[in-house]
Amino acid sequence: MKRLLPWLLVILVPFIMLPQPKAERQRELTKIRSRLSEVKKEISAFKKQEKGIAREIDLLEEQVSLTRRLISELRRSQLSTQAGIDSLEEAIDSLGTRLGESKENLRKRLVSLYKRGQFYDMELIFGASSVAEIYDRIYFTRYAARAEERLFESLLGAKAQVEQKKDSLELFNNELSALLGEQKAAKDSLTSAKRSKQKRLNKIQTSKKSKEKLRKELEARRRELERLIASMDKKSAGSADRKPTGTVIEKGRGNLPWPVATRKILASFGTIVHPRYKTRTFNDGIDIDCSGGQTVKAINKGKVAYAEHLTGYGLLVVIDHQDGYYSLYGNLDKISVKKGQTVSQGQALGTASDYLHFSISKGTEFRNPINYLK
Repeated sequence: MKRLLPWLLVILVPFIMLPQPKAERQRELTKIRSRLSEVKKEISAFKKQEKGIAREIDLLEEQVSLTRRLISELRRSQLSTQAGIDSLEEAIDSLGTRLGESKENLRKRLVSLYKRGQFYDMELIFGASSVAEIYDRIYFTRYAARAEERLFESLLGAKAQVEQKKDSLELFNNELSALLGEQKAAKDSLTSAKRSKQKRLNKIQTSKKSKEKLRKELEARRRELERLIASMDKKSAGSADRKPTGTVIEKGRGNLPWPVATRKILASFGTIVHPRYKTRTFNDGIDIDCSGGQTVKAINKGKVAYAEHLTGYGLLVVIDHQDGYYSLYGNLDKISVKKGQTVSQGQALGTASDYLHFSISKGTEFRNPINYLK
């Protein structure tokens, strides 16, 4: 029986462990699909009537980001489903081999008992050299018989349970087929979304009226961000955790880690001609290339003051370093922290797969991040 337990665990544990992660993946997929559907409806509305250009670009970028996330989650589900199929098939094959061996051993034992018949007990008795040995022989023979019986019953029980799982193989395979189909559709949708986004940007870049309108919208959004930070700073100033100004960020000036591994800057700090919009604007931070996907990390310890979508900045995380300084991480694909959470230097805040908009501010005064990073 002891030999059987590890083997049974190998077979049964995958079925015990799979549901929870699968449920989590399903919730994430449902969330992404729901938001993607909402974004597509909003984009359709923009096509029917003239609205804010910056908001339209936001939606197009969010559509691309959400589609990337959908593909990534579908891929994870596909790999998990395939692993479940492989594990189940391997368990069934292993169990079949084990049952075959057990049945053969029992068959040989039954043949032996049949041939010996009524003389078997006499052989046990008269073949022993002492009464103690007779007791030992009878005890161990019965123990062996019970062990074989328990082993066989356990194997049959396991076989019955796995046989039930055989029906789920078809469900697993159907699920895998559906996932692969949805992945293909999502990849086609991503290509289409990128094309639509670029087409809209090209149209804006060639229209002076659109560029001027976009410039004003971007300035209004920066002022909105400044008001948000001012509100955060007012609240933080009265906190018992407040530290002397600059004791965290200024102390690390010129030696702070980059928020992402890549250091390719797409848009610099200050008044620039924006590389995407082709309009002259003030960039309150730097845009860092995140092609292929990057984990976004906190440049220093602090508390999450904001962790949600902000028009013009996409999914945004703001870290209050509790010394009057704030670091901002915008255009994220996914946020992995919550408002009020304390984070350490280098802790993951989320992911970005297009570009990261990164800013540092002292109160509402934005500073050039390059002066603070290594």
